[in-house]
Amino acid sequence: APRDRLNVLANIIGKSYGESFAEFEGNPAPETVQGSGDVKYHKGAVGKWVGRDGVSLPVTLASNPSHLEAVDPVVEGMARAKQDQVDGQSFPVLPVLIHGDAAFAGQGVVAETLNLSQLKGYRTGGTVHLVINNQLGFTTAPTEARSSVYATDVAKMVQAPIFHVNGDDPEACVRVARLAVAYRQEFHKDVVVDLVCYRLHGHNEGDDPSYTQPLMYKKIEGHRSVRKLYTEALVKRGDITLDEAEQALEDFTALLQGALDETRSMSPPRFDRVPTRRLEAAPSLSDTATGVARERLDALATAANEIPEGFRLHPKLVRQFAQRYEAYAAGEVDWSLGEELALASLLLDGTDVRLTGQDTRRGTFSQRHAVLVDYDDGSEHVALEHVGERLAGSPPFEQTTRPGRFYVRDSLLSEYAALGFEYGYSVEARNALVCWEAQFGDFANGGQIIIDNFLVAAEEKWGQRSGLVLLLPHGYEGQGGEHSSARLER
Repeated sequence: APRDRLNVLANIIGKSYGESFAEFEGNPAPETVQGSGDVKYHKGAVGKWVGRDGVSLPVTLASNPSHLEAVDPVVEGMARAKQDQVDGQSFPVLPVLIHGDAAFAGQGVVAETLNLSQLKGYRTGGTVHLVINNQLGFTTAPTEARSSVYATDVAKMVQAPIFHVNGDDPEACVRVARLAVAYRQEFHKDVVVDLVCYRLHGHNEGDDPSYTQPLMYKKIEGHRSVRKLYTEALVKRGDITLDEAEQALEDFTALLQGALDETRSMSPPRFDRVPTRRLEAAPSLSDTATGVARERLDALATAANEIPEGFRLHPKLVRQFAQRYEAYAAGEVDWSLGEELALASLLLDGTDVRLTGQDTRRGTFSQRHAVLVDYDDGSEHVALEHVGERLAGSPPFEQTTRPGRFYVRDSLLSEYAALGFEYGYSVEARNALVCWEAQFGDFANGGQIIIDNFLVAAEEKWGQRSGLVLLLPHGYEGQGGEHSSARLER
């Protein structure tokens, strides 16, 4: 949730108050034009949180755009990539998603992301969802924002436990948070904390919420703040004195004021001209060797299509594969075999490959068959998973690195969350080939929010790079309006 990010940046990530004040005072970084062009709430960060017992925890705050909840599948993809780099089994990275109540109920990508949570190719071992429930979405009341009783009811689709807790009771919030994490660690499933509270001011710094919610904001004006309520409770229990509480507030106010004064005393940068960004020249295609020796291709073609003993191939595939390799022997390679050889060569060189999408294992047009299914018993065989172990160390493959890992998965019937997940995965898995395949090229339109807000703009906004490859079969092929909208200019 956008406004909560400043708190997270300062108190969990460790970003200094001075850095945040400098951004709000309009002091842009000199290498950007008027700053990044993005609002302060959207910037991500990497830091280290240190607990009272001295144990430190690396924390990543993902950059996110104004499209609410679009970052959800991106975070899940980042977490899965981090986990795969460790062992892919123990779920050592914890995704935490902070939502607003109206967005959690109203943005369809939330349901798509929940649907990812237990799928084999997308599991992250459970996510803790924290819903900051202000009982308001910008100016829209709950009665106009959802048809369900609670904003969190969508999480019932995966039987996630949902804890409703009073935001005025910090200690109850802590107990619920500990319970939520314990559940995740024990069962490796999603859990939701519904923090029932209120928004003190309007949607942004200059907004007046009493235009549309006058009764609610009369109550809020007369309501004592969480700090005051909790301070009174601590004083009554004898945990602190009133003088200590007042001194703590004065110290914190002085800390903030000092950081602001220091920021304002610094001269803002002056530009004689609009600065330009220096871009590294990309290597020309002629500088990059991509060929593979014929003897390597021959060995790869053989290894990638060996069928295990006792495995019964579908009768139609027997003929299809035979025709394919007759053509290969004659010096012709069709698209599917070319793709298979390319991926196999990358795996032998130690590059991990992740290939996902709707019906990607077989291929929409029955062309890929990356996963073979036994015609008698339904068991599966993924040839590219075993190419490395079959060829490593044998001529012409003097293996110096571990073979790459091959992940091929059918995705849920989603473009938005599925594409967001692969984008997040590619941000973390910088040395892997990460591919998302649309069933038809024009189906990429369903993931357009991810394309526009992340793929196209993330480097300019946040300095965040991705090597994600989009595979979009069929562009403009005369199939009428339905399947002719994936033109290059889109």
